Amino acid sequence: MQRTSDEIPQRGHNEDRMRRSESWFGRAQRTTDANGETDEAGLAWERFMFLWISFNAAYGYDLLDEQNLASRPQERQKYEDFLSAIVERDENKTIYNILWNEYPGPVRVLLDNKYVYQPFWEAVRGSPDGRGWSRRFHADKAKSLRALQGGDVVTLLHIVFWRLYALRNQVFHGGTTFAEGWGSDQIRDGSRIMAALVPAILDIMRADIAANPDTDAWGKVAWPRVNERKD
Repeated sequence: MQRTSDEIPQRGHNEDRMRRSESWFGRAQRTTDANGETDEAGLAWERFMFLWISFNAAYGYDLLDEQNLASRPQERQKYEDFLSAIVERDENKTIYNILWNEYPGPVRVLLDNKYVYQPFWEAVRGSPDGRGWSRRFHADKAKSLRALQGGDVVTLLHIVFWRLYALRNQVFHGGTTFAEGWGSDQIRDGSRIMAALVPAILDIMRADIAANPDTDAWGKVAWPRVNERKD
């Protein structure tokens, strides 16, 4: 008989979450073409997709696949709560170091790019969610600058991931062309940022779960194992 989500102990959910996420992160680290040769543009696209799947597995809410979370404030809040919980447990300030010291250039480029700002595309589509996008874009940039100047890791991480999420939607929903040039520049920077943030997030979660295997801080996985076989 198959199990329901509530019948699975929390440590089972935690184990599944980490195993799945780590498997996709491991795949991201092995990105290469069929001949073992280097194709930097292709590798960046491939790596970005595998890294986002790894992050999705860590986050674990299937509604994150919705293209526009602006109309789903409760889900957006869960998403931001997850990132806040990561920062709260980041005793070594790894996230801070990534955003401020390792990749400040790509982060600033990302924050200054309207093409990875979801309300811009809502305006292009004529959606009410896009009204005043330019004013909101500049307000968000000012907010991110204050976060940078004040060392506000939580706020900056939220903003960075919403930009990365818009880029993710363009890729996963077929909204961009696979080619060298403009799109590849965004993917290259996004891939570099994700390649640093995802393992940091997994390390923080792994340490938290090791300290308390039954912690419910990360919730239940969206697609639980319904039998004992590990997927």
